Amino acid sequence: MSHSTDQRPEAACPLCASEASEILTHQLRRGTGMVRYCPACSHGYLVQEQAVDAKEYYGELYRQEYSHNAEAAATNAREIYRVYKNYQQDRLHHILPHLTTGSRLLEVGASAGQFLIHIKDKVGEVNAIELDKACCTFLGSELGIEADAEFLENSRFAGQGYDVVCAFQVIEHVEQPVEFLNTLRQATKKGGTIFIEAPNLHDPLLAVWGVSTYKRFFYHSAHLHYFTEASLGKVARAAGFQPDQIEISFTQDYNLLNHLHWLMNDGPQADCHVGLSEINLCGPNQEIAAWLTEEMRAVNRKYIAKLIAAKCTSNILLKLRHD
Repeated sequence: MSHSTDQRPEAACPLCASEASEILTHQLRRGTGMVRYCPACSHGYLVQEQAVDAKEYYGELYRQEYSHNAEAAATNAREIYRVYKNYQQDRLHHILPHLTTGSRLLEVGASAGQFLIHIKDKVGEVNAIELDKACCTFLGSELGIEADAEFLENSRFAGQGYDVVCAFQVIEHVEQPVEFLNTLRQATKKGGTIFIEAPNLHDPLLAVWGVSTYKRFFYHSAHLHYFTEASLGKVARAAGFQPDQIEISFTQDYNLLNHLHWLMNDGPQADCHVGLSEINLCGPNQEIAAWLTEEMRAVNRKYIAKLIAAKCTSNILLKLRHD
């Protein structure tokens, strides 16, 4: 990771206020600004040229700019649901053991319900916070999940005492991550669990492979924070969680084929499906195709295990126990 140094006070770290930060990039996938790195916190953060009204932006504009497609940007609730509902295995693996038929679960930033649909009929109650108005409507009308388009603290779900509260790919969007965790804890009952998933600053295409074009893909204007294990733990402790209440693990969503595509073609695949699906190779010679599929799946499992051991995965999962 190459950096340059800049001591400008307006670029102070949002976690520790240190001004001794380094520039990670001036080039964002969309929008303008720069991403900086604080060595004291091991944390990356966006320095915006212009502040954004989060309620307005995520209520209507965000899904017009970011989607599952490499090129075409705009998407909609039904398409988000259809595209991502089959790729929730890691989240389910971690969360299902904490659920019973009587559990109450809240997801903050539920998108189109692609995770919640898998647990809706396994628990007592499922609720959702989703600022995107179209997704919020889809959750209620199409999936039968009660949802609110307000921030959690202003919603009808605030302080209700859920057994499990989860927020996937949300904390990197919020201006004050410590306050965000406090709000989630207030909605979690004693003995409950909070799950936070965030993109890893040490993404393998950067930290392992150093793909320069991926750098311009990875950093973008909607992410205010770029967490590491150290900085995510720091936020949890600042929110009042004790070390024995904090558990951090690493998950990898995109597979080896996706990474090979980046290495060979210096760019993304056309959409997310091949990279997120289980590897499945097809050809006229079914015997060889089936053999190579199994070999590639085995290599993919070993590859992901290596990435997890190196803590260089696409995502970090923070599990917090509310005692």
